[in-house]
Amino acid sequence: PVRIAEPFWLSKTEVTNEQYNRFNPEHNSRYINQHHKDHTTAGYPANMPEQPVIRISWHDALAFCDWLSGEAPGATLPTEAQWEWACRAGSADMLSFGGKDADFSACANLADASMRLLAVTGVNPQPIPNPNEYQNFLPQDARFDDGQKIVAPVGLYQANPWGLHDMHGNVSEWTLSAYKPYPYCGDDGRNDVNGAAKRVVRGGSWRDRPMRARSAFRLAYKPWQGVFNVGFRVAIPCEEKGEATLARQ
Repeated sequence: PVRIAEPFWLSKTEVTNEQYNRFNPEHNSRYINQHHKDHTTAGYPANMPEQPVIRISWHDALAFCDWLSGEAPGATLPTEAQWEWACRAGSADMLSFGGKDADFSACANLADASMRLLAVTGVNPQPIPNPNEYQNFLPQDARFDDGQKIVAPVGLYQANPWGLHDMHGNVSEWTLSAYKPYPYCGDDGRNDVNGAAKRVVRGGSWRDRPMRARSAFRLAYKPWQGVFNVGFRVAIPCEEKGEATLARQ
């Protein structure tokens, strides 16, 4: 078990393009590519105000938190342990709303039947009505349809029992922690902000099936990478004292 000794606040949603642009007006989350589109169409827009910001590096995310500290002292990225504890919201299941076969359509923006809409054709591309396996090639759980083909506006899906939206899916999220093997130890330097070690991302995205969005699943990227399906949310220290225990499954 991992003990989280200090209480903290975690933002209800991922940081949006609108919020991030107050810090860096030059940032552009750009577009999500369509399959087989023409060469004049950019793709599906990912820079709408209420969509989560993407294509920002770990350094960029931490710089936003430092900037926000002027209004919210101590703002930072959640550690890997903090993130997983908040994601589980008291659940021992693989996902906060159930197991890997649970219907996620109301709870999470994951790789689902809507992915077929990425397969397009023609000038001014339109979705292919019944794409074949070569046109619609991304892995997906087509049993369910969450209604969104790419990254969705934040807060669109049901919150977990602790009031947090999109902890599973929509975009993966940077954590403060360096990618190191378990057992987890918060005192082994993994939460230091210096160094070039890969940093952990959690939660899965609109492009991932449930197994890659489960509470314990982890990936890592170099801190300078701006990834097309990775964003972040903010953690803030809480003055109240307390302790929590995370049992990983």
